[in-house]
Amino acid sequence: EITTNVCLDNAEVHLSSEQLWAHLNYQLIHLIDFLPATAWQVTFNDYFAVFFVRLHALLQRAGKLLAGVAYQPEWAKPLLPNSRPSSWAHWVVDRLPVRINLSLAGRHFLDTS
Repeated sequence: EITTNVCLDNAEVHLSSEQLWAHLNYQLIHLIDFLPATAWQVTFNDYFAVFFVRLHALLQRAGKLLAGVAYQPEWAKPLLPNSRPSSWAHWVVDRLPVRINLSLAGRHFLDTS
């Protein structure tokens, strides 16, 4: 069993191991909404994509991938012309190392929690 607190209202939550695995599968499904629609080779540095890939791998290794998510790494396609917004922020994020993007994402979540 795991006990933690919810970010929004600090309420205590208790989960059994099976509830935790189910929750992680729902989280994997939720992360699909944030994956880039195109240009995966460039945009997979995005922290949502990194979280998705790592969570999918964890669930597979543990034999707990219950969600029907058929992710294949070879889905990454070359960047298509005009498939990525041409903003300064996208340019920077696309060039940062994954560990820096994850660190920035973690700080953002802590600041907004």
